[in-house]
Amino acid sequence: MVWLMADSQINAKTLRFIDGLGLREHVVFAVAPGSRSIDRLKVRLESPEAIEAGVPHPTTLLLDREGTVRFVDVREDYHIWLDPSLVAEPLALVR
Repeated sequence: MVWLMADSQINAKTLRFIDGLGLREHVVFAVAPGSRSIDRLKVRLESPEAIEAGVPHPTTLLLDREGTVRFVDVREDYHIWLDPSLVAEPLALVR
């Protein structure tokens, strides 16, 4: 799993959250300098508050070993989580 974040999201509070949950052992945290990767994926928040500048919509991409995208989910409301059952079939195809 890779968690892509805008460089503006990296701060002491974020690092405490990541370390407090032991996430560094299970997730690769990647930083998108200037949000360029976020823009290439076209998932940047359209009307962000100042604190959200450069931040992406919560996005799930499932790629196979060749890098082909097999599943995409972009959430505009980060309060609504992706139902894991939606990923089950595409995940079975990439195993």
